[in-house]
Amino acid sequence: MSTSNPIQRELEKLDEQWEDFISSKQPILRWHFSPDDIELGLGFIKTKEQLDEKNPELFIHLHSDFIAAETFSYALAEEMNRMIEEGIADAFEEETASQTPATTDHGWAKPDLRDSRTGYNALFRSCINALHAFEDYVHYIVVVITPATIKNPQQYTQWWNQCCEINLRYQWPDNLKLVFFDTEKNSSLATLAQEKSQHLHSVDAPVAMDEAIKAVLKAADDGSPGAAFRNITVDLQKAVGKQDKPAMEKLATDAIALAQKHHWLDMWVVTLLTRAAGYLGLQSYDAALADYRAAQLLAAQGEEENIPGCNKLRLQALICEGTCLFSAGRFDDAANAYANSAQLAEAQQDLLMTLEGWRMASFCMERANYTNAAWDYGMKALEAGSNMDAQQRAHSTLPFLGQALLRISPNGDIDHHIKQRFDDLLGEGWLKKIESITC
Repeated sequence: MSTSNPIQRELEKLDEQWEDFISSKQPILRWHFSPDDIELGLGFIKTKEQLDEKNPELFIHLHSDFIAAETFSYALAEEMNRMIEEGIADAFEEETASQTPATTDHGWAKPDLRDSRTGYNALFRSCINALHAFEDYVHYIVVVITPATIKNPQQYTQWWNQCCEINLRYQWPDNLKLVFFDTEKNSSLATLAQEKSQHLHSVDAPVAMDEAIKAVLKAADDGSPGAAFRNITVDLQKAVGKQDKPAMEKLATDAIALAQKHHWLDMWVVTLLTRAAGYLGLQSYDAALADYRAAQLLAAQGEEENIPGCNKLRLQALICEGTCLFSAGRFDDAANAYANSAQLAEAQQDLLMTLEGWRMASFCMERANYTNAAWDYGMKALEAGSNMDAQQRAHSTLPFLGQALLRISPNGDIDHHIKQRFDDLLGEGWLKKIESITC
């Protein structure tokens, strides 16, 4: 019997399925997970990304948005080559810093894809290029494709169908594997897997995240109040996810009673935020708003008592208040909440949340048809974004701000100035990319 913990045992089940796929000789894996279990699938991929002697498979996990079939393959190729390039640079930097000899002597060079006839050609050229460069060190190159956004599910299914057709015509190398996840049992992707079974290996993941978590909690349950609180919290989150209002309210009441008894102000706040999210999902806006505001008061008390994390919880609760008011169509009030969150974030030196607070305040004013106020808030957001470093800007909502400012700018001269400002901050392709996502 395995001595591993319950989560590891679930991952071991996935590893068995993975070995079955490898031995099947099929090039593509459709891995079906229930929505509750998808994190186990992502966790398995994360463990496989650690390339070593025990794991001679190079996993490359790609997340490019699926906007349209004609652009998706190019986006994947570019993302893949960028990841390899950055990985090699990081490895070289580590080896230089530690003064250790290079662990691999590869011949990888970023391929020139400008003459690729199609996006598929660019993607598979990039895969073959990586195979040739690393074939002395890895048994397989595995490209895992989980788009952050799928704008057209039918086109996405057709994209995978085309992959099967390409394999039928050209038979790509046995040591190149493609993987995708599916969270619908009877989806169009499942139908495709049946129709293209000679190319597509399809399995249902035999895992249960909920049962594994319960087993972990049971093993850690020492009868203490903290263990009881953890158990209640897990059940509360599950009730919120299922929109089970009676269970959610009972579990939240139980958790709050424990937190109040032991003066766990931070956990009290977390419980209020969790219940408020449940109310928000049920469109019970007044109940959610009451919880968000109560959470702010308790978090402020926690700050006064120097309880770690309460400052961030107060900011989170204030931002959530803005979200709740926006969802209720109370745009003026939402703008005030977001503006207050921006000021609090600025005091906490949190540039990302400062930007987001002012940006959302601007958007609320735009929705309320107060264009001048929207512009003023937008300028404050731009100031916050301008103070970020390049890495922060790349992971921020600055492109959405730029698009909004162009939408509400007073005249064409200012349009040109704004466009140039954002080109400087984000690079010249930012507007085209954000328009492809939002249009």
